[in-house]
Amino acid sequence: MGKLVMGYWDCPYCDTKGIRGDAAVCPGCGRPRGQVKFYMKGQAQNQERRADDVADIEYVDEEQAKYVNRNPDWYCSFCETLNSDNAQTCQSCGASRADSEANYFQMRAQLQAKEAARQQPAAQAPQKKSRLPLILIAAVLIIAGLFMFMNSETTSRDYQISGVSWQRAIQVEQNVEYHESGWAVPAGGSVTDQRQEIHHYDSVLDHYEDRQVQRSRRVIDHYETYYTYTDLGNGMFDQVAHERPVYTTEYYTETERQPVYKQVPRYQTKYYYDIWRWTPTRTATASGDDHSPYWPDPQLSQDEREGQRAAVYRVTITNTQKGESTRYRVSEADWNTLNAGDSIYFTVKRSGGEPCISDEKGNPLVQLTKD
Repeated sequence: MGKLVMGYWDCPYCDTKGIRGDAAVCPGCGRPRGQVKFYMKGQAQNQERRADDVADIEYVDEEQAKYVNRNPDWYCSFCETLNSDNAQTCQSCGASRADSEANYFQMRAQLQAKEAARQQPAAQAPQKKSRLPLILIAAVLIIAGLFMFMNSETTSRDYQISGVSWQRAIQVEQNVEYHESGWAVPAGGSVTDQRQEIHHYDSVLDHYEDRQVQRSRRVIDHYETYYTYTDLGNGMFDQVAHERPVYTTEYYTETERQPVYKQVPRYQTKYYYDIWRWTPTRTATASGDDHSPYWPDPQLSQDEREGQRAAVYRVTITNTQKGESTRYRVSEADWNTLNAGDSIYFTVKRSGGEPCISDEKGNPLVQLTKD
C-alpha cells in the first residue's frame, strides 16, 4: 500500500465545492454526502506524476492514515447516503447495512448507466434538417452556371477579311563529311583507324582489411519512479508507486573485416571513321499577299538536295467597328475559300479559347490560330 492522499467531493444539495474527503457531512447545508464523486485537486483522471512532481499532493498524515479504513463507503439504499465501511448502520436514517447492497463504486456504475440511458433518446431524436444540402446545391448550380457562362460564345458580324498572305519554305541539305569515333561503325562509315581503348571499369575484389566501425545501442541508464492514484471510494486516494527504465544511447567501436575493391579497366576496339551525312544548311523561302502561292527555286548545287517543305497560310481579320486587326493561321483548304473584303461572322468564347469564323448561329466554319 502507498501513501494516502486526501480527496474531495462537492455537495449535490447546496453546491458547496471542495469538501474534504474525511468530512461525512456538508459544512454548508449539514446533509450527509450522498451520490458524490471523489476527486483530487489539481489531478486529472489517470494522470501520472513523477517522483519530483508531487509537491502539491495533499497527503494524509501518516499517524492518521493508520486508522483509515481503505475499503470503499457503502451506499444506503433508503436515503442515498454514503457511509464509512466501519459503520454497520446508516448515519443518516439508521437503516442496517445488511439492507443495502451497493458500495461507492457500484453506485457510481449505476449512475453512469442511468446517465447513458438518459442521453440515448436525445441522440436518437430526429435532427433538424440541416441547411447544408441546400447550400451545396446552390453552390453547384452557381458553379455550373459560371462554367456555362465561361464556355458560352459571342458571335458578331462586324468583322471582315482585310488581307490574305502565304509563306512557303524548302529546306536545303548539303552532303557534309564528318570525322567521328565510336565502339561500332554506322552504315556508310569508312574506317580510318582503330585502337584498343578503355570502354569501362569493373570493380574487382582486391583484398580484405580490418576497419574500426562506430555503432550505437540503447541501454538502461536508470529507473525512474512515477505514481498513479487509485480512488479508494471513501474520500481518500491510494498513491501507487511504479518504476520504469530510462534509456540512453551508448556508442562503441568494433573491428569489422571489410572488402576492398580495385577498379580494373576493360578494353574494347574503338573505331575512327569518316561518314557523309545530308545536313540542313540553308532555307529557300517565298511569300506573298495574294492567292497565287508557289514553291521557291532553291537553285541546288551538285552537293545539295531538297529537304523538308513547310507552308503557312494566314488571314488578317479586322473589327470594322473598332478598327482593330489580328492575324491568324488557317489551313490551306480554308485559306483558299477566304478573300480580302469578305464579311464574316466571328465567334469567340468568353473563356478566351481560340476563335473561329462561323455562320450566323455560331456554328464553326473555319478554325483560327492566333499568329
